[in-house]
Amino acid sequence: MDEVERQRKKLMFQCHHRGTKELDLVLGPFADAHLAELSADELQALAAFLTEIDPDIYDWLSGREPLPPRLQSPVTELLVAFGRRRLSGEGAFRVRAPDA
Repeated sequence: MDEVERQRKKLMFQCHHRGTKELDLVLGPFADAHLAELSADELQALAAFLTEIDPDIYDWLSGREPLPPRLQSPVTELLVAFGRRRLSGEGAFRVRAPDA
C-alpha cells in the first residue's frame, strides 16, 4: 500500500470517528463521497482541517463562523459547502414522517 492510500484510510477513519455524532454524520458521508478522488495535496489539506477541534469544525460547517484563511483550499471549501447542506436539513439529518 502506498503512502497516499495509507493516508486515505487514516482520513476515512478520522472522518467517521470524530467523537461527536454531528460531525460523524457530516464528515463520514463526505469522506465516503469524495475521499477516493482527492489528490495527495487535497488529502493534506483535509488532514490539516481535521487537526482542528470539534467545536471549531462544527462552527465552520454550520456557518456560525467563517473558515479561517489558513485552512481555505478547494477541498475544504467543498467540505464546508457539503456540511452546510447536511446541517441545514438537505441531507441525512432530515427525519421522514412515519407512514400513516
